Amino acid sequence: MIIQANDLAKEAGSLRAVNMVLVGALSNKIPVSYDKIKEAVIELFTRKGQKIVDMNLKALELGRN
Repeated sequence: MIIQANDLAKEAGSLRAVNMVLVGALSNKIPVSYDKIKEAVIELFTRKGQKIVDMNLKALELGRN
């Protein structure tokens, strides 16, 4: 599997979101439901504001697709 993670992270809003792109890409291969991953992202980034939450969720989704 080849993923243009940097490009997808930039599309999500920040190169710093590359890790979420990769988590999204692997989300079909790990034994954790996608909904649980999204919940964890929301919990982890809520204190940083809705813009950061949304960016990370977008990166997660871009990586998944």
